[in-house]
Amino acid sequence: MDLFTHTLVVGLTKFTMLLTILAVILLITISACYALSVALGHVPIVFPYISETGNWAPESCLFSFGMNIASFLYVVAVYLRYHELIVYREGTPSTSITPRMNRAAWILGTASALGLCVVANFQVQKVRIVHYLGAFTCFVGGSVYFGIQAWFSKCMCPTVSSMRMVKLRATLTVMSAITLTVCLVCALLAIHEFDGKDQVNWAPGDKGYTLHIVSTVAEWLVAFIFVGSIVTYIPEMTRITVHPPKFRILLLESVKSVSSKPTEKL
Repeated sequence: MDLFTHTLVVGLTKFTMLLTILAVILLITISACYALSVALGHVPIVFPYISETGNWAPESCLFSFGMNIASFLYVVAVYLRYHELIVYREGTPSTSITPRMNRAAWILGTASALGLCVVANFQVQKVRIVHYLGAFTCFVGGSVYFGIQAWFSKCMCPTVSSMRMVKLRATLTVMSAITLTVCLVCALLAIHEFDGKDQVNWAPGDKGYTLHIVSTVAEWLVAFIFVGSIVTYIPEMTRITVHPPKFRILLLESVKSVSSKPTEKL
C-alpha cells in the first residue's frame, strides 16, 4: 500500500445504527423539552405545540441542539437510501424505480431535513414566518417522501421489503396525510376564532380552544408517525452496510513525487 494513500479499512458501518440513533434523538428531544417547558411554566401541560416547547431558554437550547443533530442524521439517511436504490437498480434493471423518481425522493427528503433544521434554529415566538415555513417543509415534505419510499418498498418486494412492511408503511403514510391535514385545518380555524391574549397559553374559555387542542394533538401524532416511519426501516437496514471512505493526501503525494526524481549532476 502506498505510504501516502491511507485507506480506512476498519470494518463496515451499519446503516441500522444511524436510523436507531435518529429515532431515539427525536423522541428524547421532544419528550425532554416538553417536560422541561411544563416544569418551568412556559407552556400548559395540556398538549402545547411541539415548537412551543422550544421557545424559551433553557429548553430552547436543548431543542436546537437535539433537532440539529437529528437533522444531520436525517439528511445522511436520505442520502444513503438514495444510493441504496441506485445499487438496487443496478442489480434489478427491470424495476419500476426510475433514476428521476429516486432523485426526486432524495430532493424531497433533503428539503424535509433542512426544514427540521430551520424549525430547530428559528423559534416560533421570535421568527414566526420562517419557523412555519420550516415546519411545513419538514412535515409535508417528509410525509410525501415517506409515501414515495413506501411505493419504492412495494417495488422491492419481496427481495428487500416484505409485503407486511409495505402495508405498514402505506398505512403510516395515509395516517400522516390525514393527521397533517387535520392539524393544519384546525389550526387555521382556531386562530380565526381566537379572542384571547396569548396563543401559547390558550385558556379553555377562549374561542377556538377545542379546535386548538385537536390541532396540537394531531401535530404530536404526525411527529410520532414520522418517527414510526423511520423505525420501520431499521430491520431492513440490517442487511445494508456502508464502506468507510478512502482518503488521499495529495500534497504529500506531490512531495514524494518530487523527491523521487533523480538529481542532476553538475
